Amino acid sequence: MTVPQPKLADVAAAAGVSPTTVSRVLNDRGYLSQKTKDAVHAAMAELGYRPNAIARSLQQRSSRLVGVIFPTVAHPFYGQMAEALETRLAGAGYKVLLCDSAGRPDRERRHLDMLLANQVDGIITGAHSQVVGDYPGLRAPVVTIDRPKGHDFPDVSCDNRTVMRELTRGLIARGARRIVHLTSSRDPEAPRLLGHAEALAEAGLEPAVLRPEPSRGWWPDPEQIDPVLDRAWEAEATPEAVMCSNDLLAAAVLSWARRRGLQVPRDLQVTGFDGSAASRIFCPELSTVVQPYGAMAREAVAAILAAVDGEPLPAGTRELPATIDWRQTTRPA
Repeated sequence: MTVPQPKLADVAAAAGVSPTTVSRVLNDRGYLSQKTKDAVHAAMAELGYRPNAIARSLQQRSSRLVGVIFPTVAHPFYGQMAEALETRLAGAGYKVLLCDSAGRPDRERRHLDMLLANQVDGIITGAHSQVVGDYPGLRAPVVTIDRPKGHDFPDVSCDNRTVMRELTRGLIARGARRIVHLTSSRDPEAPRLLGHAEALAEAGLEPAVLRPEPSRGWWPDPEQIDPVLDRAWEAEATPEAVMCSNDLLAAAVLSWARRRGLQVPRDLQVTGFDGSAASRIFCPELSTVVQPYGAMAREAVAAILAAVDGEPLPAGTRELPATIDWRQTTRPA
């Protein structure tokens, strides 16, 4: 038999106070003695009473909810970013509605419908599509993560261009001259590509970009990556280094190199990008860029909470410095 949920009046009766007093305790309004507060909380615990969050949000005009939309939480970058955002928001008294769009615009649109129906106080998104930018009548404040193009929302990213320029310079200093960039990006103006090309131009070197066919999921598929690497290796100018746009691609390159019988870093130097905690476990030897996850979460959450308090959202992109962790897949400088 289903046991009926206790109501606010039941708590009031158990605590020996009025329903209005219980409401004041729940909403922390007006002066109440500690004895009264303790009695109400004890009655709530005894009865198993849970306040109606929706009703309270309507009364307070704040749901204390923030929606987070990522194209996948399986990818180490997005998984660690989601954790950093949730930790930061929880510390401010907010809950997170985490949405995985699987990289599909239709699914992202349904997530937006759901978040707005739940009256979220703000939305943080790293989705790759233009759905959020094109969504009609979007009333909640929006901040994007590592998506500076195609919309007018503020964006928080690492300084991709600068750190990629420094990473390329570091490989040149480690003896690499024929350097290729392996990336899934189709944007020729992507900041990482630009930083890479700038460092090569400084050294009088020509850029070479490898773009494998998109995989069926978010994990690199050897059927798409291996043929691209095979062609590059069999060309007249054999690559001396492969710079990858994320650590998963770098792990795929290291697997390909092992199958080829290549010694890393003697025969080929390899770098990644992201430096998540997960990638440091599955590929601890990888030289990579470490993104500032905590700082990015801090900036994104601060912008959303400031907007909730009525302040205007900041304009443009907030670029945060990243670090380079040189390890065993590159030679000593």
